[in-house]
Amino acid sequence: MNGSMHKIAVVTDDVEGAVEFYTTVIGMQVSERFANDGDEDFVFLKSGEMILELMPQKTMGAAVGFHHISFRVDSVDATARQVQDRGVALTVAPVDAGVGGIRVAFFQGPNDVQLQLFQRDNTV
Repeated sequence: MNGSMHKIAVVTDDVEGAVEFYTTVIGMQVSERFANDGDEDFVFLKSGEMILELMPQKTMGAAVGFHHISFRVDSVDATARQVQDRGVALTVAPVDAGVGGIRVAFFQGPNDVQLQLFQRDNTV
């Protein structure tokens, strides 16, 4: 797998509060928002080349805190096959995220760390 680390994602119970913290205290910049019907937006915050993704807890149905490490790849489908060929099962098969030309897949790393393959038709 030749993916570069792309982003870290966390689940939060207050997206706007987290945006305020990371922009005013840490100095990160909001690079993108993804509208989310019935809940707060998903938000990408940028610091250098790294992105922090804020994910609303209600939509995710997950505990607040760390969610996954993401790796940008040229092809989620091809890279997912490589991961499987190396004996690692996917937890989420390649799927279109439904926004921004994003395609993702998930699998578990050591100690059950959730890892994401991330492909996007345009540059973020």
